[in-house]
Amino acid sequence: MLDKGLDADGFIRREGDLALLQPAFAGLVAEFVAAVRAAFGRDLDSVYLYGSLARGAGRPGVSDVDGQVLLTRTPTAVDRAAVAELEAGLAAAHPEVSGVGVLLDARADLLRPAQRYDGGFHLRVLCLPITGPDAGAEVPPHRPGWELARGVQGDWRGALDALGAEGARLASGIGGDAGDTAPVEAAEAAFCRTVGRRLARIAFTWVMPRWRGWTSDPAVIARVVAEYEPGWASDVEAAVGLGWGQVVDAPAAVTLLTRLGRVLRERGDELGA
Repeated sequence: MLDKGLDADGFIRREGDLALLQPAFAGLVAEFVAAVRAAFGRDLDSVYLYGSLARGAGRPGVSDVDGQVLLTRTPTAVDRAAVAELEAGLAAAHPEVSGVGVLLDARADLLRPAQRYDGGFHLRVLCLPITGPDAGAEVPPHRPGWELARGVQGDWRGALDALGAEGARLASGIGGDAGDTAPVEAAEAAFCRTVGRRLARIAFTWVMPRWRGWTSDPAVIARVVAEYEPGWASDVEAAVGLGWGQVVDAPAAVTLLTRLGRVLRERGDELGA
């Protein structure tokens, strides 16, 4: 029987646990925290991991680092540039991960009541606190219902639109260099990964209230979607392959974004999401 990710009271459990962090990534995580502290000093509120490393499912050479940094104030353009430099430096120094991505927000912004099912859920369930006060503990707990389904994906339509534009840009070759294919290949790999993860997660979100559970495990996502929406099964399996299986096929990703994206938009309209 699949674990539905709920506690004894039917609320969604936090996914991560520091005890699950693999030794292969421990040094990188320590460097990440030290670099954030050096960059923000007294303005730093707290630091988190989320994604596969936080869940103990990281794969050396394959998984990326997903981090969340909260400040005590609103981040500036200079702050975001510092984070971009931090990401690049850590990625270059650590081949055991495929990349580093860090979200930067003001603590107060993600704790607003309007963010309960988006940023608040991210902090309470998806984020594992590494240092500083746990902002997630201040967010009311969540049940796997329709309110969560309508809010957890944030501006998912905007995200799909942006991915469509990125797919068109890649197809046109804009920004390519005939003498150096590496940047294009990297952009296509990132595009495929993002398309696959976004589509799979939206599909799961639309069936989550019927399953009455929560997961971020891509294999479980595919199984649950197949159970409740068999007609989506093959496309969601393809999305999981793009998102987590290292499948790099930009034309296929564009096709999937169009076909499955249209279905998910229609269902989102029906759900009022």
